[in-house]
Amino acid sequence: MICSRCKKCVRTRMTRLDLWSLNIQGDVSRLDCIDGNHFIAVTLNDKIIDINDTYCDRLEDGWREVQTDRDKVLFYTLSQIVYPEFDTPRPERLETLYALVDEPDVVMLRWQGGKAIGFYTVKPTGTEIFSTKERYMMPVVDTAYIRSEYRNQGFGTGILSDVITRFPNEDIGFSKPISSGMLKILKAFLTSRKEYRLRFWEIADCDIDGSQQLIWCSLKRAAL
Repeated sequence: MICSRCKKCVRTRMTRLDLWSLNIQGDVSRLDCIDGNHFIAVTLNDKIIDINDTYCDRLEDGWREVQTDRDKVLFYTLSQIVYPEFDTPRPERLETLYALVDEPDVVMLRWQGGKAIGFYTVKPTGTEIFSTKERYMMPVVDTAYIRSEYRNQGFGTGILSDVITRFPNEDIGFSKPISSGMLKILKAFLTSRKEYRLRFWEIADCDIDGSQQLIWCSLKRAAL
């Protein structure tokens, strides 16, 4: 096939993916360029789904909940390939790799100009933690990512705006550890939106009650 990066016909390798947890109907494979030694796309039932393609049915910019198999594949590509391989997490910034979502999780894709450029996931109120059998007492933003070429354009703040719109009458949790980048966004947001200072919490899976801390208080202590 013709590789868009190599600009020539190349040898490729197909690797079958097991995405049962995303409840995708059909065969999913990863397609890599052997000659250039890089990722090309993911296929769904032999149809190529390229994260860099523009999709005509998603030309309206904004956040949309993942529901179709194609959108699930795009989310998988962003979270398990693009993020770790192209925007490698930096531990010193408290950035970590992401596991695939659990069945109850809400997955949101950010669409811009017909392209999927980022995502965030939420564990709804009442979600059970397998290791402790505790349940979340509020919706918890578990993961968030915007492709590096789209950063510093307000999409991070857009995550917060979308979350509070979807859960207007609830406190909002954020999984610990919160990355340095997200903390910066939270600080700017809470500085201007005082009404949310007592509603945003940092929460650790291993000890929901013991770990729950107001993010605004943590930010103020760090500034001292």
